[in-house]
Amino acid sequence: MKIAIIHSIYRPYTRGGAEVVVENVVTGLKQKGEEVFVVTLGYENKVEEIDGVKIYRVEHANLFNFIDINSQPAWLRLPWHLIDMFNFSQVGRIERILADEKPDLVLTHNLKGLGYLTCKRIRKLNLKNTHTVHDAQLLHPTGLYDLKKKTSFSGLAAIYRIFCRRLFGSPEEVIFPSEYIKNIYDHFKFFPQSQKTVLGNPINLNSSVEIKSDSVCDKNKTLNILFLGQVEEYKGILTLIKAIKNISDNYILHVVGSGKALDLAKELAKDLPQIKFYGRVSSEEKEEKIWPQIDLLINPSETPESFGMVVLEAYAHGVPVIASNIGALSELVKEGQTGMLFEAGDAESLKNKIQFFVDNACGLGSWKLLCEQEAKKYSLDNYLNKILNKK
Repeated sequence: MKIAIIHSIYRPYTRGGAEVVVENVVTGLKQKGEEVFVVTLGYENKVEEIDGVKIYRVEHANLFNFIDINSQPAWLRLPWHLIDMFNFSQVGRIERILADEKPDLVLTHNLKGLGYLTCKRIRKLNLKNTHTVHDAQLLHPTGLYDLKKKTSFSGLAAIYRIFCRRLFGSPEEVIFPSEYIKNIYDHFKFFPQSQKTVLGNPINLNSSVEIKSDSVCDKNKTLNILFLGQVEEYKGILTLIKAIKNISDNYILHVVGSGKALDLAKELAKDLPQIKFYGRVSSEEKEEKIWPQIDLLINPSETPESFGMVVLEAYAHGVPVIASNIGALSELVKEGQTGMLFEAGDAESLKNKIQFFVDNACGLGSWKLLCEQEAKKYSLDNYLNKILNKK
């Protein structure tokens, strides 16, 4: 089967969890013997090959490239989003690529920067299309949305949602990574004619990962804690540092990632030598140097997330998770088995959960086993079988 995968960003560029999912899917399909090609953004129109996969790079036809959006001022992003929704030039190029390639199936993911009319053009070509929603990108330009809170520019956001709903229409099938994000899109009446499926994002399980044993453990063991992701206030990094200030010294907090709140986080942690900042690290470095020493992951996000790839990453390494009880995180963490939940934004609640693990650093054996078992439910092979068996 020839399969096209369309996503805004593809290696060597990256932004977050969606890129990890797409790369895993491409790798998995290729391993299954499927013919795969990718359509994504670039700085010029060209065709290249990465690891035996044909990559079509589409040059941006907008004020700037979506790859660089984080470095652009807010005042320039507003007209950029308007142009992006009706970017006929880029959608036309994608249509021509698909017409030439004639794939049996088109898997669309995030389309920001590529053009929101893409799914309609796919239907125009009579091609099968499964669209995967990764976040609230069609509800708010930032990709972040909380039904319980009113956001700034809510009037403009409402207009934006109306246009997005009409531009996307109803792809043949829409996959949501969690019930949480599906319920939000249902609330705003998106994809009315589509077949809707909740299917957790896949993780490419590495059989070489060795789950650490607690058969011999020093009762004074130092608990190695990890924060992995964007270092932004809405990701809860400042709440985490405030919470951990009152914990006994028997821990090390490893902060891996970069973001606008990095300097503020470092200032808040200046008197805490047990907090180490690494900045952004490569996937190889994470596997070789970070994960092997980690006992506990903390995801303190203060904005509801549609999924939580870092949670699955932790499970795959036998690492339990403390996460805020909002969005899809509460679906992923099984209280008392694979981790614990705390009240989002509540430093005292988070402190109590961390203290439990610090006090029981030598008793994590059963937690690790349950985490490893939970990760297998989200294996890439299971995910791809569910997608391909429907076609």
